Amino acid sequence: MTRLILGSILILLPVAELAVLIKTGQAIGVWATVALVIGMGFAGLLVLSQQSFTVLRRTLESMSEGRPPVGPVLDGLFLMLAGGLLVMPGLISDAAALVLLVPPIRRAIARWSIRRILESPNVRVTINEGAEPPVRPPGAGPTIEGEFQRVDENAPRLRPSDRQPHG
Repeated sequence: MTRLILGSILILLPVAELAVLIKTGQAIGVWATVALVIGMGFAGLLVLSQQSFTVLRRTLESMSEGRPPVGPVLDGLFLMLAGGLLVMPGLISDAAALVLLVPPIRRAIARWSIRRILESPNVRVTINEGAEPPVRPPGAGPTIEGEFQRVDENAPRLRPSDRQPHG
């Protein structure tokens, strides 16, 4: 059933976009409609170029603070979707993109979509209650076990020719 709905949308959306473009061209003129579509395309490119770096920065900030970057990644995903919709020629996709550019609406859609994904029978989520993620002090690297021998810094160093052969 989902495939049928998705297939219908993929077929009907371009037809609806074309119909809206024709009606808009009749109402405001062909050149104004073309200018509107091209202007929205440039706006989409601007959104995509600006948001890609902003999302990356916010994701890295969340990770460095020890928080999972789910919020910034989802926000960025929907901003990228809005930019892609603006780049596509058509006024219906532009209207959907403008809705996604409004932060409260975008966050509500993100919450709704995550809820739908988590309620899906194909997704299983396990939550370890009471467990906190391990906190590592800043600059702490991996622990390497081994043996060492402290060499006196004042002792003369042997050259390879001074060493006695083993054996």
